[in-house]
Amino acid sequence: MSPEKRAEYLKPFTLTSILKEEMGNLREENEGVNIILKQANKGIRKDKFSAAEYGLLYIKMEEESKKRKKKFKITDMMFSN
Repeated sequence: MSPEKRAEYLKPFTLTSILKEEMGNLREENEGVNIILKQANKGIRKDKFSAAEYGLLYIKMEEESKKRKKKFKITDMMFSN
């Protein structure tokens, strides 16, 4: 296998390892009902974790909007006397 193909094949595993390292570097702080994640070591960034978190939030919001659209009934839009 060429080095380029090997790098492409191993890319998901490498990115998963980096994500696990970034997640392990976070510590949780509570402020009332809010949960704040802070870095324990500033040398390890949390960019990939934040991107994954925002991606999951976006997916959740899209799914909720689809559920709201499904509950639409045409009879709610009709006016009767």
